[in-house]
Amino acid sequence: MSFIRDWATSVFSYMYARSLKKQHLYKSKKDKIRKDVVDFEIGDNVGLEVYWKVLNVAEGPSVIFHALGYEILRFDTYINGQWHCHIQLIECQPKCKERLFLPETTVEEQIERAIFELEKNLYYWLQRHPDRQIRLLKIDQTRLKIATEKAREKMLEYAEKIKVGSSSTETVG
Repeated sequence: MSFIRDWATSVFSYMYARSLKKQHLYKSKKDKIRKDVVDFEIGDNVGLEVYWKVLNVAEGPSVIFHALGYEILRFDTYINGQWHCHIQLIECQPKCKERLFLPETTVEEQIERAIFELEKNLYYWLQRHPDRQIRLLKIDQTRLKIATEKAREKMLEYAEKIKVGSSSTETVG
C-alpha cells in the first residue's frame, strides 16, 4: 500500500508542481507593478529580486527568493502594517489563502523579518515546495548572506521613499 501512496504522491506532486510553475513564474505578468527591479545572484538560476511594488492600495519594497524559474518566497512590505509573505507549499488546495500575515509594524522591522526568514528559515520553506528539485536545492550560505545584505540595503533605500513621500505630503499648521 505504501508503494501506491508513494507513487501517487510523486505523480500528483509533479503535476501540481507543473501547474504551479506555469502560474507562479517569478518573471510573470506582474512586471507592471514591479518598479526599479534589482537582482542579486546567489547561484545558477537562484537569486533574490528586490523591487518597489506599486499597487492601488499600497506601495513599498519587496523581495523575492527565486530558484529554477519558481518564485519560492515573496515578502511584500507596506507602511500600513498589512505586510505579508507568499510561500509556495507542497500541499495547497485550490482555495487556500495565498498570504501569511506577519506582526511587524514598521517597514524597517518588516525588512529585518524578511531578511531573517531568508537567512534562517529558507531551508524550511524549500523543503515544503512541490518540486523535488527545489526540495533538494543546496544554497551556498556565504553567497546567500552577501545577497541578503545587499537586498537589505536596497530595501531600506526604497523604504526611504515612503518616509520622503509621507513627509512631503504633510501639512504644517
